[in-house]
Formats: sequence, C-alpha cells, structure tokens
Amino acid sequence: MSLVDNPSTVASRYRDAIITKRLPVGATIELDREAKELGISLKVLKQAMRILTTMGLVSWPTPDTVQVRALTTQTLQDLEYSLTRRRL
Repeated sequence: MSLVDNPSTVASRYRDAIITKRLPVGATIELDREAKELGISLKVLKQAMRILTTMGLVSWPTPDTVQVRALTTQTLQDLEYSLTRRRL
C-alpha cells in the first residue's frame, strides 16, 4: 500500500490544505473527479473525507461532494487536542 492509498495520509494532506486556507471555506470537492485527478480509489478518498468530517473540517452536502467548513475556535482546539494525543 502506498502512502496515497492510506486514508489517514490523504486526510492529513487535506487537513493541512484546509488549515492553511489553500482550500478555502465553502470549497466543494467532487469526490469522483478528485479521486481520478489524484489517481487514488474513490473508497480511499471517501474514508479520508470521513476522517475530516469527524474533525469538523468538511461536511457532506450531497453523497458525491464534500464542502470545506468554516474553522471555528472550537474546531481548532479539538483538532489541536486530537493531534497532540496522537503524538503521546
């Protein structure tokens, strides 16, 4: 399994893009097209987006798309806590 076949790695890359605002609030990601462009399976991309959903970074307005959510103070605090716990 390569790194881009790992949902956690894919989620980390998107997480970084969202936090640094390379993916702005409201950006819509069409999952089929994105998976093809990245050369990864749709299943891996959906798993990565589920991880981001639990972090509060994206929502699923339709079954085929996700949308970047606004970063709230609470979301950032929860994310910081989550990342800190992983390092322990």
